Amino acid sequence: MTFLRFFCLILCASIHPAAQAQVLPVIDVLEEGTAWRVRVEATFAAPAQQIWSVLTDCSRAPAFVPHLESCRILGKDQAARWDVRENIVNPPLLPRMRTIVRSDYRPPLSFTYKLVSGDMRRSEGAWTLTPQNGGTRVVYVALIEPSLPAPGFLVANAIKADLPEMFRSLDALTKTP
Repeated sequence: MTFLRFFCLILCASIHPAAQAQVLPVIDVLEEGTAWRVRVEATFAAPAQQIWSVLTDCSRAPAFVPHLESCRILGKDQAARWDVRENIVNPPLLPRMRTIVRSDYRPPLSFTYKLVSGDMRRSEGAWTLTPQNGGTRVVYVALIEPSLPAPGFLVANAIKADLPEMFRSLDALTKTP
């Protein structure tokens, strides 16, 4: 187990006294020049379809994606195999950012997204849901590269703070009717 994984598990458990009942994501963050490769995984009690419905609902995205002000569908196909979304993010200590991403869906358990245009150099990733013992294993991988020069420690700290929050918020949304 890497030190970062161990630290994240300890930090998540110490921040949340009821950690046994909450999702405890395992996070790997790797700096690649000016880009960041991340991998987050956790087991949710909710069934995959319930998580899928939250992850793919643009209107609910600001409720679980940290600093996301809005998500708006700009276009989609009739069979719901893909859509193009505009996301407005307002992270602390950085300027407000707009991105346009295309998401390609492989229902019911995975989708990818890739930057089409906007205020990032690169933003791409994938979500994969795997049913497991009555719950769901959720894996999120991403490659993030800001277009603005930002100190590496600032980007790393934001990623390490935002991803556990995103998974906890996603977990909370899958528990509400």
